Amino acid sequence: MVKQKKVAKFGANAAPVKRPVVGEPIYEGGHPLAWRFSHTDRGGPFAWNIEPAEKFHEVIHKLVQFETKNWNEITAGGSHYIATNKLTDEARTRLIEIQKDDLDALLSLRLTGENRVWCVKSDHIVRPLWWDEGHGVYKTERDKGDRAKRRRRGDRG
Repeated sequence: MVKQKKVAKFGANAAPVKRPVVGEPIYEGGHPLAWRFSHTDRGGPFAWNIEPAEKFHEVIHKLVQFETKNWNEITAGGSHYIATNKLTDEARTRLIEIQKDDLDALLSLRLTGENRVWCVKSDHIVRPLWWDEGHGVYKTERDKGDRAKRRRRGDRG
């Protein structure tokens, strides 16, 4: 019996080196979402003073969940930019007081219902500014008809 010469078959080459897939979401510019809390407003009507402690932990947990989402998922959840000239008078006055009236827009992160965290966003860095439990920074109507009427009148809210 004659031994046949072994010939490599198509696809029989060694597998390429495998690289682990990173579970961290890619946000903007290849960087994951990062929080900076050094500029939170600790005074005024929208102070970053969340009481009771259970509520504070709930808010932080929600912010941590944002780190696992890409921008499309964040905006699909109701978060979006709002021009500062559309904010309530109280919010615009507070921006002047804290010397942040040069901002064109703030990011409204929707947590649940009327709960919002208002932020200043630069690339992948998000700086929470205000805690808004009752929609006091930016008023919205409950139904589309009210919003349409306001737009026709040219009201800011």
